[in-house]
Amino acid sequence: MQADRDDRFSKDDERGRHSTQTLVTAVAVLILAGGAYLLMPRDKDSADKIPPVTPTQSAATPQVMPKAPDPTPDEAILAAPDIPVVAQSMSEADEEAAIQEVIIEEEVTPPTPEEIDQQLRSAVIGIGLSPGDGLSSAYNAAYLLDRGVSSIDQLARGLVPTRTSNLAKPAGKFKTKQEGADYWVSRDSYRRYDKLVGALTSLPTDSLAALFHQQRSLLQDAYAALGYPSDALDNTLIAALDNILSAPTREQPPALVSKGALWAYADPELERASDLHKQLLRTGPQNTQALQQWARQLKSALLTP
Repeated sequence: MQADRDDRFSKDDERGRHSTQTLVTAVAVLILAGGAYLLMPRDKDSADKIPPVTPTQSAATPQVMPKAPDPTPDEAILAAPDIPVVAQSMSEADEEAAIQEVIIEEEVTPPTPEEIDQQLRSAVIGIGLSPGDGLSSAYNAAYLLDRGVSSIDQLARGLVPTRTSNLAKPAGKFKTKQEGADYWVSRDSYRRYDKLVGALTSLPTDSLAALFHQQRSLLQDAYAALGYPSDALDNTLIAALDNILSAPTREQPPALVSKGALWAYADPELERASDLHKQLLRTGPQNTQALQQWARQLKSALLTP
C-alpha cells in the first residue's frame, strides 16, 4: 500500500457534440464513478508462491493446487453481462426539436465550458439529484462526460482515477497505531471517508439507472472516443461495480510494514490486491460494506430495468 499519487490523466479536447442532454449524462456518469475517489496508486504485484512437495512428505498428504489466475481486466469486462437496452419514448417537444434539427442545416456554435457548467447545475436540479457536500468538487468541475467515462474504465481495471474523479481528498492524514514493533491501520483513519461514502450511497440507484438508459447513446460515444468499442461501455460499468463488490473486508485493522516513506500491508494477499481493493480497505469495513450494498443495488437496477 502506497501513499496517494496522481494517476495518469489526459484531458480530451472539448468536443462540440456536448448538448443539454450531455449535461445530465455527465452528472450521471460521474456519480456512478464517484467511488473512484476511494482508490490509491497501485503497488507491483508479486506472484503467489506454492511450496513444492518434498520427497519426505507422505504420499497421503494432499498437495496444494496452484490458485487459478485471476482474469485480466479485459477478460473481466468481456465476461460482464450486458445491460439491457431500454427504449426511450420521445415527448412531443422532443420530437419537434428533432425535426427542427433536421430542417436547420446551419452550424450551431457549441456552448462554452462556462455555459455547460451553468446548464449542468440547472439540469441536476431538474432531475431531482442534488450531489451532497462530499461530491461538490466533482459537481463544480468541467468536462464531466469525458472524465466520467474515463473514471468508469479505470475502476473496471482496478486503477486510480484520482484526477478524473475530481473529488476532494478527505480531511486529515492517514494514521497508524503502534504496539511495540508492530503497526496497524488506525480506526480513526476510517472516519475520514464517512462523509464521502454517505454522500455517494445516499444517491438513489433507480434514478441513476434510469439516467444511464436515457443517455446511453451519448455515454457510448464518449467511451468510444477513448478508443474502445462503444457497445462495451455497459460491460465496463458492470465490471467496475463487480470490482467494488469483490473487495475484501477486515473487521480487525490490517497490519502494516514500513517500506521507507511508504506503508505496505503485512499480509501478502492484501498487498497483492488491486489498487481499488487496497484503498477500500483504508475506508474501513463499515464504509466498504455500505459501498458494496449500494453497488449491488445499482447493478440490479441496471440489469433489471
